[in-house]
Amino acid sequence: MTETTQLEAKVLLLEHDSAQYQALSDFCLSVGLLALPRSAVDALATLAQHKDLGGVLLAEDLPCEEGSDAMQLARAIHKLRPELPIFLRRCSDRPLTPEEQNRIRHSWATGDLAQLQAAVEHNIFSLRYPTRLVQGVVNLTSQALGAMFPFARVEAESPYVVHDRIIHGEVSTLIAIESTWCRGYMMLQTEERALRQGLIQGFSYEGIGGDLNFRELNNMLGETTNLIWGAFKNRYIPPKAFTNQQTQVPIVINHEHKYISFGSQDPQLCIRYQLSDPARPGLPPLMIVQRFIFNLHWSPDEFAEFDSNPPEVGPTGELELF
Repeated sequence: MTETTQLEAKVLLLEHDSAQYQALSDFCLSVGLLALPRSAVDALATLAQHKDLGGVLLAEDLPCEEGSDAMQLARAIHKLRPELPIFLRRCSDRPLTPEEQNRIRHSWATGDLAQLQAAVEHNIFSLRYPTRLVQGVVNLTSQALGAMFPFARVEAESPYVVHDRIIHGEVSTLIAIESTWCRGYMMLQTEERALRQGLIQGFSYEGIGGDLNFRELNNMLGETTNLIWGAFKNRYIPPKAFTNQQTQVPIVINHEHKYISFGSQDPQLCIRYQLSDPARPGLPPLMIVQRFIFNLHWSPDEFAEFDSNPPEVGPTGELELF
């Protein structure tokens, strides 16, 4: 077995009972969940603000607007974000209807936190990521961003896992990753306006300003993706790498809703990078969101074996461009 890192995941906490709220807050801290406590009135608005959630903790007796209840709220949440697992704290012995069972990923009895923890581990943290891989990805990505935007300060936030399938911003890239221990994709996502503003501030090379059209901005993010992919390939993919599993699944993209699905309910590794101007710290940073989706093949133990005996690779010089 390989050492894996405990990554956080954001969850929407919909709880009104003070004793249960404290117990669940402590529980979230103990298992690596970052709780966003909200009321029923704020729940759907919070979904619109946070597009990188891992799940929802919902009390069955949560006070809602007149004429509504927690199960109707669960229906609305599931309709908007069906990929988010909902964990229902039961306060009654009433059997759930088939429709309710379809939108509730797991129900647990009040006070049985061991049952809740098992469900969270199974549904939110179903994939584990080797510590050396996560650290290596952050390092090589930060170096690539520093090479592409040499006059910006690059800071990586703590990596976490997401179940949401909502795209951040308007500009995104997608590149396939295939090795002996994984098959999937890497994505970069950012807001077009923020990227343009970063270029106006002089983040990149001299002569590259903010007057670029959207195609040129797309190309810049594409070149950044190539730099990261080249570094990842040189470090983690042995020569002539292949896997025995050659299955494919459709990738579904809904541009209107900024939604992308890779045909898997597994969590995705997410890292957010902030690019800021050292001379003007008060300006909002450029946010670039990176996701790894290992939806076709994922074996951390095979990665550990590869990492302990890396193949000899000839010198490549600078980061590879394609």
